[in-house]
Amino acid sequence: MAHIFVLYRLKAGVSREDFESWLKTSNSTALRSIKRLKEFTVFRVEKRVMAQEQASVDYIDLFEIPDISGFINEDLRGDISRKDMKEFGGFADKPEYLLATAVSSNKLIS
Repeated sequence: MAHIFVLYRLKAGVSREDFESWLKTSNSTALRSIKRLKEFTVFRVEKRVMAQEQASVDYIDLFEIPDISGFINEDLRGDISRKDMKEFGGFADKPEYLLATAVSSNKLIS
């Protein structure tokens, strides 16, 4: 399973309310139609822990993808994905897309 994290700030002038409304309507519908996307979660960053400075990002997205090659080579080239990415670009300032591999996983509370 591949994991993509997307870290980003909202562009100047974009409100959280407008962005989160778009997430719940247009974006969610588009992402649900992507064949190789198993699960996606969008996290709003509330604050830094153990530090007073402002967090470096406003949001973090997590995408779980069973077939990363097909996702990149086919799904992202589709019309729905391209339209969604263009809309996302109107909200997000310089999003950073990170492909990550789990090196440790521990379930501590059952």
